[in-house]
Amino acid sequence: MTLEEIAFELELAGLRIEEQRMLLSSIRRSGFDAKILDRKLIGMGYAPVFTIYDDENDAYISNVKK
Repeated sequence: MTLEEIAFELELAGLRIEEQRMLLSSIRRSGFDAKILDRKLIGMGYAPVFTIYDDENDAYISNVKK
């Protein structure tokens, strides 16, 4: 994914511009990893956007939200 595509998805997810900038800056430094980015989104109170999870990972995400 390009940074523009990622920024668009973050905007659609409802992130504030400051949150988008923070995540995009992190991606520029460390690269794009869908699972890590989704974990960050979950930690910020948003639904995961970038990864389609298999059953094992769905259980992990459910446990994180509790």
